[in-house]
Amino acid sequence: MAAIPREKEFIIRHIVNNASRITEDEGPVEVRYNIPWHMSVYITKWRADMYLHCPLENGPPGWSIDADYEVKFVGKRKSYGIKGHAKFKNYSDYDMCQTCWEDMKPYTINDKLKIEWRVKINKMIGFENSEKNKNSEVVLVVGDEQFKVDKEFLACNSTYFENLFFVEEGGKSIIQTDQFLDAENFQNFLKILKEEQNVDENSVNQFLELSIKLGSKSVMGKCEKFLMEKSEKSIKIKFNTAIKYKLNKLKKKCLSDIKSKADLAEIASENARHFDASVWKELLQKSISMN
Repeated sequence: MAAIPREKEFIIRHIVNNASRITEDEGPVEVRYNIPWHMSVYITKWRADMYLHCPLENGPPGWSIDADYEVKFVGKRKSYGIKGHAKFKNYSDYDMCQTCWEDMKPYTINDKLKIEWRVKINKMIGFENSEKNKNSEVVLVVGDEQFKVDKEFLACNSTYFENLFFVEEGGKSIIQTDQFLDAENFQNFLKILKEEQNVDENSVNQFLELSIKLGSKSVMGKCEKFLMEKSEKSIKIKFNTAIKYKLNKLKKKCLSDIKSKADLAEIASENARHFDASVWKELLQKSISMN
């Protein structure tokens, strides 16, 4: 079997408005692996300072967190990253990354700058006896590979894993998944959940099917958002997808995007046997409203 990868990696994001002005801003506190994190930024005419904070109050005695990171400035079609290493051991600790404003400027969109901190925790000292952390980790066997994962994180994003971890196999430290899930699909599923990978035209149907099998509203929502905002698929394909997977927001958008009877005819021309009475009623109402 392959070596067990540790999954203590996360991303926090923040968008700085009016980035070209002298700006001091900070993002919200976000909890990852039961540890609070947040970013802040200070931009002057000449430089920009990015800070990663770990404001853990009342932590265990002698605690410390060792991590690698990459700070990314995300533009429309390109990004720029700076890598570094950080160690946190008390409430006021932070790590700073500094760059010139001119280096960041090309990545602004309408004077907004999207910043990502991609963090990989290498070592956590002092948390070994934390019952919450201990109980949250499990080794998941998927096909021939093993993954050390946070079962609470997966259970919150999948009814399949919620049932697997807390009903069927509750209390076990090593758990085998069903045969329908392979290692590659699971790894991609994790990346989508952690926003390390985006849904695209080639993968959207695969993730929709996986969302159904795993009972994941989170990934289903990401697929629906992609189809509504970025996909270039035809209105017919989008509408059929909306009906098949019960994507109500996408269905409403498709109906609002119908501008002609030709659009209506395209949607209802073929392979429409799966439309139920309520769908035909909505199409009829749309047709009447266009007369």
